[in-house]
Amino acid sequence: MSEELGRMMVGAGQSDITPPIGTELSGYFHTRISDGVIIPLRAKAVVVGEGSGRCALVALDLITVTAELTGQVRELVEAATGIPGENVMLCATHTHTGPNPRRCGTVKRNEAYMAELPKMISKAVEIAASNQRSCLMCIGTEHEEGLAYVRRFRMENCSEQFGPGGSLKCEGPAGSTDPIFGGIVFKEEITSKPFAVICNYTVHIDVTSGNKISADFPGVMQETLQKIYGDDLIVLYVQGACGNINHVPYLQNDPFPRSGVLKSEQMGRAFAGKAMAIIEKARPSKTTAYGTVREILDVPKYPKNDMVVQMRVAQAKAKVNSTSPGGSEKSLLDRYDDYSDEGFDKREIQAMRFGDAVFCGAPGELFVEWGLEIKKWSPFKFTFIAELCNDAVGYIPTFEAFLRGGYESTPIVSVRSTPALGQMVADANFRNVRKLFELK
Repeated sequence: MSEELGRMMVGAGQSDITPPIGTELSGYFHTRISDGVIIPLRAKAVVVGEGSGRCALVALDLITVTAELTGQVRELVEAATGIPGENVMLCATHTHTGPNPRRCGTVKRNEAYMAELPKMISKAVEIAASNQRSCLMCIGTEHEEGLAYVRRFRMENCSEQFGPGGSLKCEGPAGSTDPIFGGIVFKEEITSKPFAVICNYTVHIDVTSGNKISADFPGVMQETLQKIYGDDLIVLYVQGACGNINHVPYLQNDPFPRSGVLKSEQMGRAFAGKAMAIIEKARPSKTTAYGTVREILDVPKYPKNDMVVQMRVAQAKAKVNSTSPGGSEKSLLDRYDDYSDEGFDKREIQAMRFGDAVFCGAPGELFVEWGLEIKKWSPFKFTFIAELCNDAVGYIPTFEAFLRGGYESTPIVSVRSTPALGQMVADANFRNVRKLFELK
């Protein structure tokens, strides 16, 4: 294959992973029983390369991915396609209108559904592996600054919290966003028609809300692009480092919907426009090098007797005894006594190369600051973050966020690993991308 025009062997596939109506929906501290479907949930896969070196990137319309699920899918994929299990990378979009894949948490798992889910996901990879063909790979980026906002705010007492509400005066957003919308486009060799697009952006997918199952705005984005390029187009959405970023313009009073189906449709159409610009304008990759590497970290658990933990427990007790207790405070007190900080957890950090681009994985909800640091030190022309990748460790905040407070840095509930995990993830990706950059 010629590297001059970015040509490589690629296949794409998707499968339906929508759970039965009546399945509890994950993402909140209260129970939501699904009573319908707006946009079906899907597993979407792209397989690149040849022989035993093939790699598969899989985007899932789920709130998260567990290490258990990743292992099950990898085993099935390797048996069915010959693609080495460790060459399969699973990422969740983080939709809050889907099932709970985790064994723990406040939402009941649908065990019958979970027993079938690995096979449903593997099917998407099998389809992709069966239709590989020589194609043109193009990569590009667009800027989007009007659909993502910092959701943590600095208050007058120097603390930080989710949203600007409450009795304390809000001083402003505590951080910045990542405005880069990235895309990798795979086009048919003869017609140049796109058959698959991998999109990447940084914003929480908790837009649709309610009690109906939905892929949220990534589903709208695919449906919109299919109207232009055909129903066989597959659009993967890989989530960026959005741990502290969402879609709500807290400090703006604009005419657009703020949440719900209408907001999801607005965002999906807007992102489809960004993807369309990349499809039509992106240049071919200058190299067709591909591959994946991973590093297994021994991650300490959050120390139970840490000063921050004790402070947050005391605050939770005071708030629970008040007239307006929060869900995270209740959960912290419910879980604190049984929580054990002994031992280490094995956490996988995986990166995958597509020519001039690389996806850097994080096994949880990574704060945007860590994502920007990973991008800053990457030698690749295009560096994209893939959070909620292969595992579910909870939030991965910055060091400062632990001291400032807020929902995302609540120990034991939102964070179960050492406060150093963000740095560990960034450093592991630093090493991974340099190994991939050396590939020819």
